[in-house]
Amino acid sequence: MNKQQMKELSSLTQEAYTLSEKVRQTPQEKRRFAFLTGTAIPAIRSGATLAEVNEFELNETEQRNGLPLSRLTVNPEQRQREQEYRFWIGGLEKRTANEVEGAPMLTHIGSYTGLGFFVPTGFFDKVWDTMKASDALFDDEAVTLIKTDNGRPLPIPTMDDTNNDASVLGEASAKSSVNIGAIGQAKLGAYSYATREWIVPLEAFEDMNSTLTSTKIFQRFTSRALARGIGRDLVIGGGTTQPLGLIPSLEAAGAPVVTVIGSAKNTGGSEDGTSSIGSADFSTALSTLDSAYVDSPSIAWLMNRSTLNTVAGIVTKQGNRLNLVQYDADGKPSILGIPVKICPSMDNIGVSNIPVVLGDLSYWATRIVTPGAEEGLGIKTFREADGLIEKGLVAFRSFVRADGALLWNAGPSPFVVMRNHS
Repeated sequence: MNKQQMKELSSLTQEAYTLSEKVRQTPQEKRRFAFLTGTAIPAIRSGATLAEVNEFELNETEQRNGLPLSRLTVNPEQRQREQEYRFWIGGLEKRTANEVEGAPMLTHIGSYTGLGFFVPTGFFDKVWDTMKASDALFDDEAVTLIKTDNGRPLPIPTMDDTNNDASVLGEASAKSSVNIGAIGQAKLGAYSYATREWIVPLEAFEDMNSTLTSTKIFQRFTSRALARGIGRDLVIGGGTTQPLGLIPSLEAAGAPVVTVIGSAKNTGGSEDGTSSIGSADFSTALSTLDSAYVDSPSIAWLMNRSTLNTVAGIVTKQGNRLNLVQYDADGKPSILGIPVKICPSMDNIGVSNIPVVLGDLSYWATRIVTPGAEEGLGIKTFREADGLIEKGLVAFRSFVRADGALLWNAGPSPFVVMRNHS
């Protein structure tokens, strides 16, 4: 039994003794005395903590009153993580009070050994899971997702051979050969991204429960901020100070474009191609895509959720829902038998916009540089920057590097772009 448990045992024993000296006990005091002598004190003697004992008492009361059970204590793995966080918070980023957190990312890059960055086990795996759920361009079941532990330029081979089919080889016939239609490469770099600072009081790290709550909130904050920032550039990035996004890449490569005519033929209304998309537009796009890609397991419609909801709401001339969008047992949408993948940074339906792309998503590569000491990536804390230490605050910021590239440069296009009328 450690000193803390001895102190807790002494406190409970003193409370039990005080109650036992009372001539008349209230019903509440009788229950408390019974709990102390029958449960709490024996539990502390056997190695439990006071927090665990208090949680047990609270849960009994909650269960008796039909309330959901609270969880105030953590398992040993969580306790170890909390100790690591306390160690991390305690000795980071020593600055003078008049120093301001600077701008260039390179000035922030440190190493785990110097405690400049700290990445708890499994933290960034959860971040990637959240990013995957937020945007299809981070989904390894859809696109070609490449994770590396450094940001060095990475060439990815590209090829197209959809025009060369197998043929019957007759007995004793001469063999013939053709060259693969197109061989090239796409080069993936690594652009630096950083979340905004997230500031919390140092008191939030004084107890275990608050620590775990704060880091979970920061994990959610980090995941969504990274997904929005990186995802936007992977869709519409101009390629100068950010990745060349999917839409600019398809336009530069000359991917086929379907100019939509709208949903008027479905509804009998006046909707045109500037402000709507109809079932005929999806059929045209599907028939435009080369059949070599239609059967790919990575084939999908890319659109944002607003566009999906609009398309799902199309009605017939009789006012009934068209049901162009179908949902499976898991709630996953499809159109004309092709899965729909949500990409929040795609355009909304509107004049000259590109709200939908159909294609084989395996022909898009997303690169994520996972945190490592060499690259100085991960979670950075600023504890003694100006405006923090004197107020008892600590700031977090997360740094990640990413890029994306189209893995097609010749031959039949694996993508079809759907554009509204101008």
